[in-house]
Amino acid sequence: MESKSNFNKLIYGIIAILLVIIIAVAARIAVKNGRDAETVNTEDTESITGGIVQGQEAEISEIEEGDLPTDAELEENGLENVMQTSKINQQFNLYNYEITEDGGIKYNYLANAVTNGERLSVTAKAMTEDEYNEMLPKTKAQNNNVDGIDVVYNDRNLYYTVDETEVPEYVKNAEEAGNVVVRYGNSLGELLPMQQLMWYKDGIGYTLESISRNYTYDDMAALAHDFFEATK
Repeated sequence: MESKSNFNKLIYGIIAILLVIIIAVAARIAVKNGRDAETVNTEDTESITGGIVQGQEAEISEIEEGDLPTDAELEENGLENVMQTSKINQQFNLYNYEITEDGGIKYNYLANAVTNGERLSVTAKAMTEDEYNEMLPKTKAQNNNVDGIDVVYNDRNLYYTVDETEVPEYVKNAEEAGNVVVRYGNSLGELLPMQQLMWYKDGIGYTLESISRNYTYDDMAALAHDFFEATK
């Protein structure tokens, strides 16, 4: 009877050991599969973004420099003396440009393919000094000087929406207070940080604009300095 009891204990012990082994093996397989899946996801992401984590920008632009407008295009809009460059601080290359409806020009710059071309831009338009002063923001405006050029810095928000009927009341109030700029396009209700640095030179008003970056004045002044150096 005692031998039978010992035999049962032996069987139960073997079963318990086998269960422990099975659980350990299963756990190792699960961990390995998780690591493999993580590796695949990382590789997939890198293949799509070129190895760049979204939200980060290349220190040296990975975008091929776009062509600047022809002299004829500039002359047609009174922009013969416009300051322009296809590269800012090595980090941003010109992606494209567009002649705006009001006869100005907008240069869009990119660091890499992940960022949006409109997130860093320089707009320029022929105007009188009075017209330039009229377009300056009435609030959140800081007067400074970069390389001997008087600049005006402001830090506001940009609201993108489809049309005027889609603008909520709180945005309208913020716009009237001068804290928000409303623009219309294809986006629905995006409220984004926006910094601008403005200056006037040789009959042309300029706006260096950054969207979704939360740049400080020093950041914008450094970009303006590089822009001025590149356009000498």
